[in-house]
Amino acid sequence: MSYGTLKTYEEVALKFEIQLQEQIFIQQKEIQISEEMLGFIQKNLQRRRNYVSESAICETMISPILNLVANVNDLPVWSHMRFDVDETAGLIGVPDFLIAPASPIGTTFTHPVICVAEAKKENFNEGWAQALSEMIAAQRFNQDELMEVFGIVTTGSIWQFAVLKENILRMDVISYSALENLPKLFNCLNWLFSETKAQIQTDKLRISG
Repeated sequence: MSYGTLKTYEEVALKFEIQLQEQIFIQQKEIQISEEMLGFIQKNLQRRRNYVSESAICETMISPILNLVANVNDLPVWSHMRFDVDETAGLIGVPDFLIAPASPIGTTFTHPVICVAEAKKENFNEGWAQALSEMIAAQRFNQDELMEVFGIVTTGSIWQFAVLKENILRMDVISYSALENLPKLFNCLNWLFSETKAQIQTDKLRISG
């Protein structure tokens, strides 16, 4: 699947006047994952057949990793759902994954806070074009440019992170390898999910107050 009408990171950044800051911002928050589950995911990461298609990568690697962390943080993972926000701006399509609270009816979401894009054929530039388009769309959907929206681009084995606030995109300079250190990746994702969960709760208090 793909999101947005622009094909490169540079095209998206120029169109929406995004300013890039490269730094290290991802932290770790320990998460307990069973040895059995770690072993299951590690084997999936090592099997060549799981890299033969985009669907295989999403189903055997990206989705299990995201869902384990999402379950701990009680933040649903929305897979391949249409997210048409602004057709004139090209912010339409089907994201690979969005992380967002469920609405009261349960089958739609509110406040998307993490946008995840697969780097098809290991092309991270195109992956960030898609993720950044989704992050900008999430800002508009949330109607709050001050709420941070996180972005992830991954091949399943390599994971990159960024966060958008207003028009400032902070991109972490470190790429994290699930093959080399899966527990560390889980800790990084757990920190990111917990940060977004706290942000959502703060926003709720601000609105209700």
